[in-house]
Amino acid sequence: MTHEAIQILSEYIRINTTNPPGNESEAVRFLENILTKEGIPCKTYEAQPGRVSLRAVIRGTGEKPPLILLNHMDVVPADASEWSFDPFGGEIRDGFICGRGTLDMKGLGIMQLMTFLALHRQKVEPDRDVIFLAVADEEVGGAQGAEYLLENHPEDFPAGLVLNEGGFGVSGILPTKGLHMISTAEKGPCWLKLTRTGPPGHGSVPHGQNALEELVKALHRVVTTPRPITITPVVGEYFRALACEWDFLGPFVEDGNPATLERILRETGIIAMPQLAAMMQNTISLNVLQGGDRGNVIPSRAEAILDIRLLPGQEPGEFTEWIQGLLEDDAITVEPVTVFYANESPLDHPDYQTIADTLQRCFPDTVVAPSLTTGTTDSRFFREKGFRAYGVFPIMVPMDDLKTIHGIDEKISEENMIQGTEVYTDLVFSLCKAG
Repeated sequence: MTHEAIQILSEYIRINTTNPPGNESEAVRFLENILTKEGIPCKTYEAQPGRVSLRAVIRGTGEKPPLILLNHMDVVPADASEWSFDPFGGEIRDGFICGRGTLDMKGLGIMQLMTFLALHRQKVEPDRDVIFLAVADEEVGGAQGAEYLLENHPEDFPAGLVLNEGGFGVSGILPTKGLHMISTAEKGPCWLKLTRTGPPGHGSVPHGQNALEELVKALHRVVTTPRPITITPVVGEYFRALACEWDFLGPFVEDGNPATLERILRETGIIAMPQLAAMMQNTISLNVLQGGDRGNVIPSRAEAILDIRLLPGQEPGEFTEWIQGLLEDDAITVEPVTVFYANESPLDHPDYQTIADTLQRCFPDTVVAPSLTTGTTDSRFFREKGFRAYGVFPIMVPMDDLKTIHGIDEKISEENMIQGTEVYTDLVFSLCKAG
């Protein structure tokens, strides 16, 4: 018999919630049907037609503030011609559930759902309310999902603890053990739109004031200027945890000096790894460059968008001024597109320690460490309102599997889905002193 979590996830993947447009209403009907059959009432919120979120609650004693099991129903696009299986087929093949969203984040959402159902079925009384919250629109910013809910229905979401995406268990990084990361912080996006204008003309007579050429020169200065290494507290703790497997980190463990860690990472070449470098630097990625649409016409306007991600403690305004200085061109206008401060949750709270202890107990051959997420999740909306939020996904996957997130042939193993559901249930019961 197929494990319940596997069967539900397979069916869930078949609901195409590609965002845009999202159309999460069908996913809400699917989840609501499961919950209501169990006798659990649900509340839905429609930010715009088709953009629906769902909330269900198991009441506790109120001894502690609520726990929200947060997940998003929308997924990023998938080009079926690039995949070896139907991205929305929900196929179970060779021990894997296949499809868009299995890792980001319908798989984790179903683990949360199964945990929520276990609380209900076992008729335990947790010491805090437990809220199952499936939201719309995370993949394009959350305006129709988490942001909408907290701004328009704050009475339904009193501040407490949030468990969300962001953390992973990964094999192949450390010599003898797996690595389980708990996301406790996120970088802040500071997307900037740069615009340069100039006189048009015929491409056969370059006049030296080509808007696109001038913008490219300025962008070259921006992307090639070195940026300093900054060791934030959470990154320091991350490497301190890894020292049990990486002996070369010993000097940093002894003196705790960020300069020592930077020296070690440079000497070992680890600083060159993009995933780790992004945890220690403000990053700049030139992702959009537009100017003109005809091969023989000098464009009068050129635009670029820089995807900038800032570390905790960094001021977006100050960094924008630094960018403007590098441009060395007053004719280039700089406009903010998306700006959020970086955000983080404490490591010294009992709930974080419970999460870490549970993962260590359930995955004894791993190193458990806090981590800084280089992207963004809906956790930022909750942290801004005073919630503590942690990213936990109790699975163990090879590093290459993470490339399928927003990539091609995304899938999760049946083993991970079964074990992950068991561990997640254990974790939530521990956080609620239930059962």
